[in-house]
Amino acid sequence: MIIPRTLAALALAALALATGAAQETAVEMVWHDTATGDGGNAWGGHQTRIVRTPAGVFTAYTVESEGPFLRQWRLARREADGSWTVIAIGGAGKDPVNLLASPSGTLYVVGWPGGVGTLWTIRVSDGPVTMTITGIPQVAQGHWPYASAGIDGDGNLCVLTSSGGETRGGTFDWACYLPARGRWFTQSSTLDYRHAYTYVFPDPGMQLSLVSTRDVRWEALGHPKPAGAFDYAFNAFRYWRTRSLLSAPIEALSSAEERPTAEHPAPVLNAQMDAYIDLRDRMHILYWRSGAGTGGATERRHRIVAPSGALLSDHTLPQEAGWFSRIFEDASGRLYLLGSAGMLYTLDAEGTSAVASTALDLGGYTVEYSGFGVAVPRTGTPLSDGVDVVFPSGNGRQWLYFRVVPREVP
Repeated sequence: MIIPRTLAALALAALALATGAAQETAVEMVWHDTATGDGGNAWGGHQTRIVRTPAGVFTAYTVESEGPFLRQWRLARREADGSWTVIAIGGAGKDPVNLLASPSGTLYVVGWPGGVGTLWTIRVSDGPVTMTITGIPQVAQGHWPYASAGIDGDGNLCVLTSSGGETRGGTFDWACYLPARGRWFTQSSTLDYRHAYTYVFPDPGMQLSLVSTRDVRWEALGHPKPAGAFDYAFNAFRYWRTRSLLSAPIEALSSAEERPTAEHPAPVLNAQMDAYIDLRDRMHILYWRSGAGTGGATERRHRIVAPSGALLSDHTLPQEAGWFSRIFEDASGRLYLLGSAGMLYTLDAEGTSAVASTALDLGGYTVEYSGFGVAVPRTGTPLSDGVDVVFPSGNGRQWLYFRVVPREVP
């Protein structure tokens, strides 16, 4: 199936747009009718949704089928003319799938058809696309697994699910497939409260890093639900690391909480926006904060944590960036912030302040929840001179793509 581009996109396809400090391709329509509603294609933000391999650029999105628990995923490849071809289809379950790439270019799709954790292994070559299907052992089953995934430079692939939320207590269950050992390894961690929307970072040293936001009913925290608030509180996050994903327990390296007060009974401290490990092994956590600590204002913030767990910085992001931001590096380790208002910021060496900014052309589209999906190392995409990006628009129905290549700042 070949997805035609709009006339407006065709008119822009002949050349890249150069605006200030970056070169940007025209925005392309990958698909115009993706799944919407609870768990629709635009839900989450923590999932891995786009990869670049030697065979090209690929993205996975979900479409409606015979009901909200029977959605399908589609894997699309970008062609040389900017069109998109669907090369594989499978059962997604309710939520968006995760897409990963191995160092050899093998693609993996992680979904929950029928509420069962499932891994599709997809090989793309000059011949027919081949696909095999396997179950993921010892992860949570059901239609609300809050599934996350990540892969490292050796191809070690981890899938995590999160359970709980109604009362105190929660569980992380994860399964990691290690190609060098040819088998899955599983672990389970008991938490004080459920944490969800988890960013997953395996690494070749057999460590596993997790950044996740507390997601529980207000009553589970011992507070009545504030008037007009959502049923679940998102007012704390935590960063864990295990010294061995094979056997060691996870240890908290950094955490933050915004407690309810009489004046601010429904605070927010939500790290759903983004998390990223840079080449110096520093964890970057992008999050929203509001409550007593901000005087009731809503702040968009950036926390940087050293490998030891020491807090290096916790500062506000530029308001002009927009509601959703992503952080990424180029191959030299230069950090950038990509904001949903169409702003690209070049950050200083420490990642704490912008030294240049560029307004991008998003083709008139609005970046909606859940913000950008970016091809970064946790997806299996090696660092390069730029980044491939997808995002939802059109009330969650449209799935759009562009690539941006930041210029070197003198």
